[in-house]
Amino acid sequence: MKKIITAYVIVLAVLTVASVIMLRMLWPEHYPSGLFLIPLFFTAMLGLMACMRRSNEKKGRDRSLFFMGYRIVKILLAIVLILVYFTAVGDELLAFAAVFTVYYLCLSFVETVLFMKEERKS
Repeated sequence: MKKIITAYVIVLAVLTVASVIMLRMLWPEHYPSGLFLIPLFFTAMLGLMACMRRSNEKKGRDRSLFFMGYRIVKILLAIVLILVYFTAVGDELLAFAAVFTVYYLCLSFVETVLFMKEERKS
């Protein structure tokens, strides 16, 4: 679990720095006002993953079911966040959605690879 958390935090930090630099320096006219919500969302998802995983291990359930359940919760919450951003802020929605998609895909890739490695060891 420590490898997953460490890799997740490193990728999240790199994505955050890269997105801020890219949007502030290269395209300042397209900087969404709620960009800070994206790293906060994925940090909260990391906490949710840790809690769900701890609960899953205590109950002795299958890890693949945990992974699929976590993915469903993650995508539903992502859709809710984008809809709330669209209705509440609505500023630079395309830039926000593009950055959010990049975060989502990169962090999902990290999670998948690390879960697969962990499953192979078991």
